[in-house]
Amino acid sequence: MIDTNDSSKVPLLHPDPSPTTNSPTSDKTVPSSSNSRGAKNSRARHHHNRGRGGSGSSCSKRKKEDQGRTAYKRNRDSKWEPRNAEAAGVKEGVESREEGEKEERRPKKKVAVLIGYCGTGYRGMQLNPPQKSIEGDLFEAFIQAGAISKANSDDPKKSSLVRCARTDKGVHAAGNVISLKLITEDLDIVERINSHLPEQIRVWGIVRTVGSFSSYQQCDSRRYEYLVPSHCFLPPHPKSYLAKVCYEVAEGEGDLEGFLERNKECDGWWEEVNKKIYEQLGDVDKEVLDKALEYEVKSGAATERKERIDSQEETTDSKNIDIDPDVPPREDTTDGDINVGAGLWKKIGAIYRAEKKTYRISPERLQKVREGFKSYEGTHNFHNFTIQKTFKDPSSKRFIKSFEVLDPIVINNTEWLSLRVHGQSFMMHQIRKMVGMVIMVVRTGCPLERIKEACGPRVVSIPKAPSLGLLLESPVFDAYNRKAERDFQREPIDFSKYAKEIDAFRDKMIYTKLFEEEERAHVYTQFVHFIDSFKSPLFYYLTSAGLKALDEVEKGQGAGLVGLQLLPDNGSEDEDAAKSTEAG
Repeated sequence: MIDTNDSSKVPLLHPDPSPTTNSPTSDKTVPSSSNSRGAKNSRARHHHNRGRGGSGSSCSKRKKEDQGRTAYKRNRDSKWEPRNAEAAGVKEGVESREEGEKEERRPKKKVAVLIGYCGTGYRGMQLNPPQKSIEGDLFEAFIQAGAISKANSDDPKKSSLVRCARTDKGVHAAGNVISLKLITEDLDIVERINSHLPEQIRVWGIVRTVGSFSSYQQCDSRRYEYLVPSHCFLPPHPKSYLAKVCYEVAEGEGDLEGFLERNKECDGWWEEVNKKIYEQLGDVDKEVLDKALEYEVKSGAATERKERIDSQEETTDSKNIDIDPDVPPREDTTDGDINVGAGLWKKIGAIYRAEKKTYRISPERLQKVREGFKSYEGTHNFHNFTIQKTFKDPSSKRFIKSFEVLDPIVINNTEWLSLRVHGQSFMMHQIRKMVGMVIMVVRTGCPLERIKEACGPRVVSIPKAPSLGLLLESPVFDAYNRKAERDFQREPIDFSKYAKEIDAFRDKMIYTKLFEEEERAHVYTQFVHFIDSFKSPLFYYLTSAGLKALDEVEKGQGAGLVGLQLLPDNGSEDEDAAKSTEAG
């Protein structure tokens, strides 16, 4: 047997031909029998090389096949080695300039980095050049602190970087974990890294892990918190498009009594607010005030800032869509109408917002909210609560361990609800759509059963609640921690030891900024206001007709719902997703 890895034993691909004998009676060359066999073998090898390499004239390709890849690489590299030190520009006993400039090699170790951040101003957690991301700032800080060598600074893959949960644009995290290989010899490495980070990103600690650790693979579950003002659960303004549709459909379906009963906790609230508007703006002509009030309710034009509200709809071409709240109002108004009412819109909107801040949710309505979120617990198909998923996709099924609603708290005179969800994993936008669904079901007087119906095969469009209120509380690594401590004597991944620092950071950098942003931009008010005034059959499933309303719309108008203002999807925002669509 020929050892093809030993160059001394590699047979010649073109053996020297033996002398040939020319027949005196013929002009043909007749090879000897032994040489004939050699020629045949040579042609066979030549044909074999052409088949694999595409050319029989490349000697280097044949050598690669005969020598093996390792020997070939070694042979190739040796061609470029200088023949002596003088040729290399190096004098005897003197280190080359290139060698002197080489960075000292220091050992890397697989670690889990425990972090927290305020997502405001970032395009999300995941590296996405040239967009500003949490990982981008972290990776740069690792390099500046010497935790990642210059040689590995050009590509995070060289450090085996893996994130536990990918959060979207504007989403915060009190606790998150990334795993990678770092140089951690310096005792003050955490402080050095933090010194190169902005105040809104913090490294809590670095934990040495087993070599095979992956923060994504070894994560058992994730805990999230969502903060929402209680006034988001108020019913739509009676003069809004959505309120009128819900009332008329309930009447047509013979469910008017049930519809009114489901919203009885808020009876008369809007009427009282309108009464205060007329009292405070009594110096304005009543006809003008009526027109301005109606226009503000229908168009939402008085809001100071408009946020994009996404809603995913499965259409015939399976594209995702975004609802654009910045479209012009659809009401037929003249320039004169707008000029007359423009000065009032801001005043009316300010009164509405001031009254919403004074709203305190009733125990009965709070219980309804709690029941709505509790219906998510267990295993359900959440294909309607994410993007690019179908009912038949196995990854659409997710297990929710718990979904709790804490008692209300008052911050800056506004009542807030803290929603706590604990699940194995979440898909992109899933949590925000889960919140958006319960908000819409409760405030429209829709039966709570509609939430579970949305987990069925029928495609429905669910608005995403604002990203402002979403917070990754912490990932959980119970199974890994038990094995790491028992079998490898490794330190567990545990955020509790940093509880004091995390609480202070959460209060200062997340909660405070969240409340200030809502006070300034009225994000949640705009969220519900825009949906209430959105003229489309998109949310007819929230009426007393239920899912059959969408079937009737499609029969009459086709799959593309008429009147829908569409925008292309400009990129993802949340949570992680099954490998590429998991949430946070």
